[in-house]
Amino acid sequence: MSFVRPSTGDAIKGLLYAKGLRFINLNSGSRSVAAIMGKPDYVPLGTAQIHVHTMTVAGADPERFHQTDGAYCTDVQTSVQKWYGFETPMGMAPEAYNYEIEALGGKLVRSKDHMNTIDQSDPLVKKPEDMDKVKVPIERDSGRVGFVIDSILRNKQNSGTCSGVFCAPFSFICGVHSYPRVILNTRKNPEFIHRLLQWSIDDVLIPYLQLLKEETGAKNSIGADAWAVIPNISKEILEEFVFPWNKYLVEQAKKKGLSAMVAISGDYCEDNPEKFDPDLMKWCWSRMGKEMMGMPFLMMGMGKPELWPMEVMQEFVEVNKAKGSWPPVAATCSASYIRDSSPYEIANFVKRVMDGLAREGRLMFNAIQIPADTPPINVHSYIEAVRLYGKYPIPENLDEIEFKPPEFEPYKEWFSREVAEGKATPYE
Repeated sequence: MSFVRPSTGDAIKGLLYAKGLRFINLNSGSRSVAAIMGKPDYVPLGTAQIHVHTMTVAGADPERFHQTDGAYCTDVQTSVQKWYGFETPMGMAPEAYNYEIEALGGKLVRSKDHMNTIDQSDPLVKKPEDMDKVKVPIERDSGRVGFVIDSILRNKQNSGTCSGVFCAPFSFICGVHSYPRVILNTRKNPEFIHRLLQWSIDDVLIPYLQLLKEETGAKNSIGADAWAVIPNISKEILEEFVFPWNKYLVEQAKKKGLSAMVAISGDYCEDNPEKFDPDLMKWCWSRMGKEMMGMPFLMMGMGKPELWPMEVMQEFVEVNKAKGSWPPVAATCSASYIRDSSPYEIANFVKRVMDGLAREGRLMFNAIQIPADTPPINVHSYIEAVRLYGKYPIPENLDEIEFKPPEFEPYKEWFSREVAEGKATPYE
């Protein structure tokens, strides 16, 4: 899954390639579509949540990167991703769960070196009447909204794509009311939680997306929803307080000429293998996929997907395929795995997924969980392994293909050379 929407032309090319027109030359956008619909030339690798890692690799100024300079933040991310060799480098404002809350006057726990976080102990809306005290809508000079706008504009300049990221409704109310209070009130005062969700969409998020469109031209936005995952919440909460309101958001955005999609709602994030529930896993993949793509979708998201039973994933694909709804797979590993594993362990994970799920197509890899202190050799090895094992047709015996951790030029030397050769613009 890519956070960059392909153009209409690329979507058509990708579809035709997947249908058998192999003479078409794929680019990153068309390749992602071909991977969703069938077999591309090779398995694509997308990127999203590696922002703080890029700051660390580049030795960037944390104050500028997180607080004051959205263009600088985007340039650093884009540059490091180019160094790694990602096909579609992009930079997004990192604190997708914080900006709207901060702009409304919510308290953040600030950090000098890393991302800020919302102060859950002192939420902006503690009780129903507090909603009426919050000044809406969000304006350009509220909080770090200008930072977000500058980030979107610079990404548009760097990549030609223009899209926004926002806090999805359920995660937003966990920020504005606090996660413990939201969970308590889904039982004690569900009417208030529904009111809070409607207010978050009508009075906060839709006007905010309109503002981003007016300032940047961004018609498409993706909502981050990490609070709305299993086991943070239950199936029942998802069905009553998450999915219906995500749908309402999409409908209201459409009325304003906007396209909004919420991602990750219903992700399976149980970390303990002893507690893995195959039936619940498959329910999550089905429901999340239906909400995001209108079809089942095996999303390896924020949990421990490197520990998921291969046979459960294969069964999910085969059962839905037999029903006429062949689910695409978005593969990744956990943040701790890519940080703490050896390059060979990372390559073996990639090889296992390719062998078990990629042979007939409809598979993408993502790099969405890369912590700040991840050794760069691990990221380079992840990318190398996807390229080594992901070329179609997938070889019958992947064990016969030898993996070697790639050699690479240190980032700062690479960047200095790119600048000297006119291939990169200095961001200092």
